[in-house]
Amino acid sequence: MHQSFLGLSATRGHAGSSLRKSVEPGKPPCTRLARLGFALCLVLGFAGCLQAQQSAGKPSDQPPNEDFYLYKQVPDITVQDKAGSTIQLSQIWRDKPVLLTMVFTRCTGVCSPFLNSLKSATSAAGGLGTDYRVLVLSFDPKDSIADMNGMAEDLGLKSNAAWIFGIASPPEIRRLAEATGIWFRWDASVQQYDHPAVVVAIEQGRVVRMLAGATVPVTGLMEVIQELRGKFVASYALPGKVAFRCFEYDPRSGHYTLDWGLLLMVLPATFAILATVWIFFLLPARKRIADSFPVARTY
Repeated sequence: MHQSFLGLSATRGHAGSSLRKSVEPGKPPCTRLARLGFALCLVLGFAGCLQAQQSAGKPSDQPPNEDFYLYKQVPDITVQDKAGSTIQLSQIWRDKPVLLTMVFTRCTGVCSPFLNSLKSATSAAGGLGTDYRVLVLSFDPKDSIADMNGMAEDLGLKSNAAWIFGIASPPEIRRLAEATGIWFRWDASVQQYDHPAVVVAIEQGRVVRMLAGATVPVTGLMEVIQELRGKFVASYALPGKVAFRCFEYDPRSGHYTLDWGLLLMVLPATFAILATVWIFFLLPARKRIADSFPVARTY
C-alpha cells in the first residue's frame, strides 16, 4: 500500500522532482522511502489509538441527573442494526418507545451483567415488543456489527426482534450520549472504558425517564413502562432516599395506596382545626352556659 501511494505521487512531475531533491547526499532513495513508510505507519497507528480511545461527557460517581435531561430532544442519528441495515433512530421511536442503553463488547465489567439484568426485568415487567423495544448501541469504534451480533447471541437475544443491537459513527454516538447523560472514558491503565450503566426511556424523540445502576429493578422498570403506555405516574419512591411517603405506588396494578407518611401531614392540620373549634366555638358556648346559671353568693 505504501508503494502504491508513493508511486502515485511520483507520477506527478512536481512531486517527483521534490522527492529527488529532498534525498540526502549519500543516502539511497530506498532509505527515504523506508522513513516515509515508517512515519506513515506511526501516523495511522496514532490515529487508530485516538479513535479507539474516544470519550464523551464528564465522568462522575453519581448517576445522571434525570431532571436535567427530562423531556429533552434526542438527536436523530443513523444506526446500523444487527442485520446490517442502516436506519434512522426516529424510525425506531416512531414505531414504539425505546429503552436505550450503551455498552461495548470487550467490557469485562458491568456490561454483560447489566444487560442480563435488563433482559430479566423486561421479561418480568412485560410489554416488550408491544409497548416498547430495547436499543443497545456500542460506543466503542472498534465494535462491528459482527461483534454486536456476538453479544446478542451470548445473551440469547439474536433472534429477538424486540432487541436491536447496533453501532453508529463516533461523532453521532457522542451526540447521543451527551443528549442523554451517558458518559464514557477510556482508561489506559486497564485498557477498558469507564462508564455508567444507564437505561434511557425515549418516547417520540424525547427523554421521559432514566434508570441507573448495576441492575435494573423490576418495579422501577414497570413504572417506566406505565409512563410509556400513557399512564400518568405522578410520583414514585426513591429506594433508600424517601423515608416518608404520602402514597405508595404499585407499578403492577398502576394504582396508589395510602402510606403512613400521610399521617404526619394530616396531624398538624387536624390539631389546628380542633384548636380553632375549641377557641371560637366551645369556649364561648361554655361561657354562655355559665352565665345562664349564676352562682348564689353567701354573705
